[in-house]
Amino acid sequence: MRKVSSPTARGLAISLATFLTSAMMTAAPASAVTPPAPGDFTGFGFDACVAPSQKVMDAWNLTSPYSAIGIYISGNSRYCGDAYQPNLSKDWVQKNADNGWRFMPIHVGYQAPCFKNNPSSRVQKKRMSTTTATARSQATSDGKEVVAAAKKYGFGAKSAVYLDMEYYNRSDTRCDAAVRQFIDAWNEEVAASGYLPGLYSSGSAAIKSIDLLRANPPAGYTFPKHMWIAWTNKVADTDGGPYLSDSGWTNHQRIHQYWNGVDVRYGGYTLNIDKDYLDVGKGSVATSDARKCDVTLTYKAYPSLYPGVSRAEVKAAQCLLGALGFPTPPTGTMDASTTAAVNQFKKARGFPQDGKITRREWVVLLSNGSKPRVLKFGSVGEPVWRLQRALLADQATVKVTGVYDKATETAVAALRKFNGAPSAVTTESTVWALLNKGARHH
Repeated sequence: MRKVSSPTARGLAISLATFLTSAMMTAAPASAVTPPAPGDFTGFGFDACVAPSQKVMDAWNLTSPYSAIGIYISGNSRYCGDAYQPNLSKDWVQKNADNGWRFMPIHVGYQAPCFKNNPSSRVQKKRMSTTTATARSQATSDGKEVVAAAKKYGFGAKSAVYLDMEYYNRSDTRCDAAVRQFIDAWNEEVAASGYLPGLYSSGSAAIKSIDLLRANPPAGYTFPKHMWIAWTNKVADTDGGPYLSDSGWTNHQRIHQYWNGVDVRYGGYTLNIDKDYLDVGKGSVATSDARKCDVTLTYKAYPSLYPGVSRAEVKAAQCLLGALGFPTPPTGTMDASTTAAVNQFKKARGFPQDGKITRREWVVLLSNGSKPRVLKFGSVGEPVWRLQRALLADQATVKVTGVYDKATETAVAALRKFNGAPSAVTTESTVWALLNKGARHH
């Protein structure tokens, strides 16, 4: 777990505009994906009052470490209601889902009976009743509203939706009791509709209240499936500190809002955001290392291979050459056939035809394959395996895990900087182009 550091501006050989234009031209998925809310993921997200424009979303997708965004979809107390959401629509959600974004749909409805409105706020939040039956009825109505909104924006069953319960004084026991009843009824309604009820609140308010209730829960009480704790300690992890005990919501069921109201700039656009760290669903778990080569491709290092040498890594090189259209028998020896294939490959790339496979050739061979729109912290899949192997072949300090981690970010940032590319910790067309020509990272 770590804090996020924003890339700094540098003099670049490649203009940011050219970088963004080129990267955005990467082909989108052939068919629409179901918008993940938020799905299986461990990594960074943010929430902002207003859903950003598509230009901003595209630029941030390619340059920021964020993969998830909180959007306000319903509730009678939304500060950022429909009238202030010029961009949010089902099409907006779908387009950004196709581009890889994940979502945290937020409902801001009835608040605690003791909630204190700010008189200067343009939206005065409505307060729930202290009468149990009325509070539960209000919660059921809110639950129906958020499910309808989730469907409106394209989020299907098993998506998580989050009840925003703003700070209140939990020492007011009558007020706290009403909140607990409200949360129970809201959770029941949301769960009965096939969605996952989540709770967002200040750590010292509803998060602490519901966590304490676990010790002696009322019969039939429905607890949130996700806990989204607002605790602005500026540490990007899912530790609940003094508010959410370690024994609760341990199975990838947490989001931590760790930094509030900060101006952040990526891709030429500044947003005022709250920063979040997610560990949800199954988390970011490495997929199987799908590959065309039925040989080991991952080594601690990738040695130079010369004509006549025999070792295990030669079979990997032979298989990778074949995948690029330069087939040679998998003998494990740099024999005449393999040397010829190496020279054909090097000629096609404009490299000196000396029959050798050195650092540069390894980087090209290992990085070859599909080029997804963007990879970033928490990404998984076959392209992550290829990326990490290519970086390791360039002697970067990375481990080949299949999960895009901090070390991968650091190596990608170094590759960009060394080659005069725009500063970022993400991998998109610019980075693949550098790897596909064997560029160095230092």
